[in-house]
Amino acid sequence: MNLCCRINGVEMTLETDPERRVVDLLREELGLTGTKEGCGSGECGACSILVDGEHRLSCLMVAAQLEGRAVTTIEGLGEPGRLHPLQEAFVRCGAVQCGFCSPGMILAAAALLKKTPHPGRDEIRQGLSGNLCRCTGYQKIVDAVETAAGLTNPDGAPPTAPHARPALAEEGEASRCAAPAQPPPPPGGHSARLRRGGQVRHRVLLPRSLAELWSFLEEEPGARVWAGGTDLSVQLRVGRAVPPALVCLERIAELRTIEEDADCLRIGAGVTLGRLIADPRIGDDLPVLKRAAETLGSPPIRAMATIGGNICTASPAGDTLPPLYILDAEVELRSRTATRSMPIGSFITGPGTIRREAGEILTAVRVKRPAAYGLQHYEKIGQRKALACSVASLAALLRLSPEGTIEAIRLAWGSVGPTVVASPAIEALLLGERPSAAVLARAAEATRHTVSPIDDVRGTAEYRRTAAANLLLRFLHGALAQR
Repeated sequence: MNLCCRINGVEMTLETDPERRVVDLLREELGLTGTKEGCGSGECGACSILVDGEHRLSCLMVAAQLEGRAVTTIEGLGEPGRLHPLQEAFVRCGAVQCGFCSPGMILAAAALLKKTPHPGRDEIRQGLSGNLCRCTGYQKIVDAVETAAGLTNPDGAPPTAPHARPALAEEGEASRCAAPAQPPPPPGGHSARLRRGGQVRHRVLLPRSLAELWSFLEEEPGARVWAGGTDLSVQLRVGRAVPPALVCLERIAELRTIEEDADCLRIGAGVTLGRLIADPRIGDDLPVLKRAAETLGSPPIRAMATIGGNICTASPAGDTLPPLYILDAEVELRSRTATRSMPIGSFITGPGTIRREAGEILTAVRVKRPAAYGLQHYEKIGQRKALACSVASLAALLRLSPEGTIEAIRLAWGSVGPTVVASPAIEALLLGERPSAAVLARAAEATRHTVSPIDDVRGTAEYRRTAAANLLLRFLHGALAQR
């Protein structure tokens, strides 16, 4: 394909395979080797770049996604003969050792400071939580970001907050490129083929509207659709997914809106988890969903991954799923000719399996505001503090009477069964009770017998049973302590 984009302020038209990973395009075709590959699965942050000023992981993007976009790598962050303030701060603070992670760290910090010009140290740690370093222990890296933000300055110079270079495009700005040599793409969208050995392998499609999407799906009925690609990209890399075509939904504006009416929020399937977290309506009305989204992955993963993708992946460990179950969420499915809805618990039928028909996509999830509950809670147990896949999780809604009696309660556990585990029986056991030691012990034992976990690399089934019960106990003890 002829890829038209802007890289480090330079307009380019590149002939490349549409499904080529962006990290490979940058390193091998353009010689921008400051972009590193560590894990290849979005867990280390070494491949970080800025796309339209936003932090992205280039190992989880294909070249076609860069069409019309502005890309900044570490080579383009400063200016000729002049370091960017972040680069200078990393040098002054000694925030490097082997240097392999440094480009990704600096670009992640640039994205953080664009949104939060003067972050606290905890905010810096959170902003860099998707970037791993094996050498420095992170302390000097945090010092460097703090220095660049102007919170401390070792030489007493005036604080200088880093900004994107003037040449960078804002989000949504089209790149002004020369006309491609090949025939132009369909109006409003883009289509390209990857040829290897004379054989067409994948067709990569970038529809810009639902109307265009339906046409593409009719042309390629076996196509795999994706938006963020944080799961699909890894499957493609290891050969677990070999569809005849790829359809990227990220440019369809109709899928990226959050709307509200009197008692319901309609969240478009293409809304990223980062956007979900930032929307005040989610924090005000659905804090349990916001908290779950905050625990999923890392800042760049949340900037790419969508709520629709988390639902359709249908992993028992999907962080947004337990909150959506207790919130009685309904999914909205559309094809060219019809729209239908169903409870999320009916849509997800097993690990990785959903009730989606051919030619149909998930367009939105509808969630009613849970006005009857005073406390919303989400907690998960993982093997680390960031980028942790859940070993066990609990989402809960609770209303207590002034005397401490449970008047209403909803519970759902993740990672302890083939799908999310909800138990009306345990809710009934607790309803109307004042949580005494005896009541809590019965609820914990009932939880151990209700969940049906498996042994895997993250934990044993027995550990998960105990963890599920302890999550419930910790939640109820904490709720009583807050009264």
